[in-house]
Amino acid sequence: MTRSEVPTEWVKIIELLDPKRGERILDVGAGRGDKAAKILCSFPGIDVYAVDPNEKRIADAKRDHPALKSSVATAERLPFSDSYFDKAYSTMALHHFNDLDQALSEIVRVLKPGGSYVILEVEPRSFTGTLFRFFGRLMGEHTSIMTLSECLARMGKAKGVQVVTSASLGAKYLVRLRKSQGPSQSGPAYEPL
Repeated sequence: MTRSEVPTEWVKIIELLDPKRGERILDVGAGRGDKAAKILCSFPGIDVYAVDPNEKRIADAKRDHPALKSSVATAERLPFSDSYFDKAYSTMALHHFNDLDQALSEIVRVLKPGGSYVILEVEPRSFTGTLFRFFGRLMGEHTSIMTLSECLARMGKAKGVQVVTSASLGAKYLVRLRKSQGPSQSGPAYEPL
């Protein structure tokens, strides 16, 4: 996949993740893992893990993308040891988490100190957000879509992590969090994107 074929939002996600050789990166709510496999797995020396609660999606990911380390899991209960990942991300998945506070706690737990968590989410008032809510209700799925400002407020209250950057992409938005290094977190609390 050439850079011109990569959607703008993914270019931004890659910029925020800044993948480096030897890192482990976790896709939380990966679905079939298509984007992770096509984009992140193209970086040499990076181990990309994908989790999703849907067994069929993970089976498809294992079949179609053997380079991904895929497993069935919820965001609220990740099957990894503490500080296992350098970075993590979720694309259009946050609104599906059943318990956002527990999910964030788990993601923070599996991140190394200073590790980043990048979120791509849909604005609820956008056309895409309206469609997500409509089809979510139609299919009986749990969906809790937040605006960017609601997401920033919620993430700002999360323990062990701080909001570093955010950006509106029109119908979607990006937020990057950083796991605290310890009691004396160094560096700026917020950087404009």
